Amino acid sequence: MAIDSQAVVYASTNTEITAKQVIAVLTMLIDEECTIPFITRYRKEATGGLDEVQIRDIQSSYEEYLEREKRRQFILDTIKKQEQLTPELEKKILAAQTLNQLEDIYAPYKVKKKTKGMIATEAGLAPFADLILSTKGSMQDLAKEAVKFINPDKKVQNFDDAVKGACDIIIEKFAHDTEIKEQLRADYWKEAILKSTKRDKAEAVKDFEKYKDYFEFEQRVSELKDPKASHRFLAMRRGMTQKVLKVEVSFPEEVATGLIKKKYFDDEALTLVNVLMDCSKKAFNNYIHGSLDLEMKTDLKKLSDESAINVFGVNLKNLLLQPYLGAKAVLGMDPGVRTGVKLAVVDNTGKFLVDTVVYPHPPKNHVVESAKIIEAIIDQFGIEYIAIGNGTYGRETLAIVEKHVEQVKEGKVKATMISEAGASIYSASEIARKEFPDKDPTVRGAISIARRFQDPLAELVKIDPKSIGVGQYQHDVNQTRLKKSLDGVVESCVNFVGVDINTASAPLLSFISGIGPSVAKNVVKYREENQGFSNREELLKVSRFSNKVFQQAAGFLRVYGGENPLDSTFIHPESYEAIKNWCDGNGLAVNDLIQNNEQILKMEKDSSFRDQVGEYTHNDIIKSLRAPSQDPRTEFKTTEFRKDISKIGDLKVDEWYPGIVTNITQFGAFVDIGIKENGLLHVSQIADKFVENALDELKVGQELKVRVKDVDLDRGRISLSCKQDDGNAEFKSNYESTPRRGAKPKSAPKSDAPLKNNAFAGLKNFKFK
Repeated sequence: MAIDSQAVVYASTNTEITAKQVIAVLTMLIDEECTIPFITRYRKEATGGLDEVQIRDIQSSYEEYLEREKRRQFILDTIKKQEQLTPELEKKILAAQTLNQLEDIYAPYKVKKKTKGMIATEAGLAPFADLILSTKGSMQDLAKEAVKFINPDKKVQNFDDAVKGACDIIIEKFAHDTEIKEQLRADYWKEAILKSTKRDKAEAVKDFEKYKDYFEFEQRVSELKDPKASHRFLAMRRGMTQKVLKVEVSFPEEVATGLIKKKYFDDEALTLVNVLMDCSKKAFNNYIHGSLDLEMKTDLKKLSDESAINVFGVNLKNLLLQPYLGAKAVLGMDPGVRTGVKLAVVDNTGKFLVDTVVYPHPPKNHVVESAKIIEAIIDQFGIEYIAIGNGTYGRETLAIVEKHVEQVKEGKVKATMISEAGASIYSASEIARKEFPDKDPTVRGAISIARRFQDPLAELVKIDPKSIGVGQYQHDVNQTRLKKSLDGVVESCVNFVGVDINTASAPLLSFISGIGPSVAKNVVKYREENQGFSNREELLKVSRFSNKVFQQAAGFLRVYGGENPLDSTFIHPESYEAIKNWCDGNGLAVNDLIQNNEQILKMEKDSSFRDQVGEYTHNDIIKSLRAPSQDPRTEFKTTEFRKDISKIGDLKVDEWYPGIVTNITQFGAFVDIGIKENGLLHVSQIADKFVENALDELKVGQELKVRVKDVDLDRGRISLSCKQDDGNAEFKSNYESTPRRGAKPKSAPKSDAPLKNNAFAGLKNFKFK
């Protein structure tokens, strides 16, 4: 299928990428049905080395173009059926560049009940309306002309009726003028103000006071377009949907009426100039302003959604690609009080072995007995690490383990706290039920904590990304766009790392380029029936694993210790023959090439080989031969929280604490310092220098030292700083610093900080032999 040339121009203009590259990308995406990870890694010669973000931008621009053209065709067809499509109107529709412009043109033709203007036109008053817009004579002269339009059968009884009907036509003429609407649209984005006030019956809504910072708030729409401010609009919109806030766009009436007057009746000598001025006000207040008010809010919502989704995506990517432990046996612990601390053991491959529960906390306080059970588990299963969920009583559980478990005290086994956000979601999911049908949800949660510690990416792909706790207003943004974006992030991360085909779960495999859920299940089934894969070619024996799927997926699937050493690298099988021929020509076996620096250097300098495979592919082959596994993630290292704190009341102002970034928003970052509550590191407190965007300086999972600036015990809020010396710098202990008119609240609405899971309930014990 030929790619639409206009779609290429549109995408090239939007992305600032050459038309040649755009054509190459769209051809592979549409005609060849290639995936973005495959194109990014294995078709660099065709794209000129475009990265994944650029390719996704091309795809997005193409989809925007299709959406616009689909709407354009609908409008043309609809107006044509109404038999109102003139050549001039068609030309105007075809020339429209945006959806908003198309909607402005289409507005008068939408199927609806008759308007006053339509009724007046049917009564034959359109010529009289034109006359009013041009007459400079006396009122008597105009009244004489009006006699021609009086028609009792059409309810035009007298001069006043004729003027009233003509005004209805004029008002709609002003209201549907696309040039004026477009000019006002631009003016609104520059000068309009968004105002938020408390509704009369707001007190009837539960927790209405959390919106108190917006009870009397206003800010320019242009400022709210800034990604750093977009969360404010989402907060206001949430308050609006919950009937706590009234949110309106404000714009000077005189500016709008001035535009109308200038175009239509900018002559004080007109007979009915005052009447026309009144028409312009009604056109603005009854039609134009309401339309642009809704449009501004809709567009602000889209921009805010995009900003929030982008931040969510960056946080999710950093979380998925955070340092991993690797192939080591782990004891996962999900802390609880009355229900006990749930324990689950996974071996070095992530395979679940056993589970139990201990009761070191009140009311039972079986500290010594619990420590003995943990020691027995360590000895029996060769545990190297203990991963403790950071929910309720997580800090206390870690303290008991460090104090009473001998092998932890001696440093033979390491214990650390990790985020358990989303573990309860996984434990109740269909994936968990199928994986462990005979286990209680609390056991599944402890297993997830242990596995997440081993390999965050492999475990977190099983959870809905919205439940992981690294987003902001994730339930308020467009859910379809959010899912598409986050699925894209997960797909990108999984293919960026690659997977071991002989150990990867079906959910993990489903994100590999070209595979999907059903084929992933077939891969796992074949693996179980045939004791694993010995080479990549064997994938073609899997049900529904076609040549096309193989092309898209094979390079991202690793076979370690298999028949072909290239199967353990990112090198695609389509390059195998060229590599083998090179080896044959140099008297080598392929096995002798891997990590053989002398021979790899010889291949690197071989220009004929480079010309054969292409420069980008040549560079990737050399890189893979030097480092076959190429896992981009770093190895895990523990973070030592201060041991003298267990609750918010233990914190001391102006003291420094080690922490881990758990979430980043437009206005700052949330930091775990080893207690239940996360502290807020406002963007103004991230560094001694000016920081515009927290994402430029921090990422989820990053370790840092923070100083406690303020503690609000009543609201459970902690304000943090990384600044060495504040000097005279002003710091507001709140969740945002905003330019605003009118009232200046002390703090903004609380953000969606990561939620801490409550302890899981109940667990089946196992008996040691």
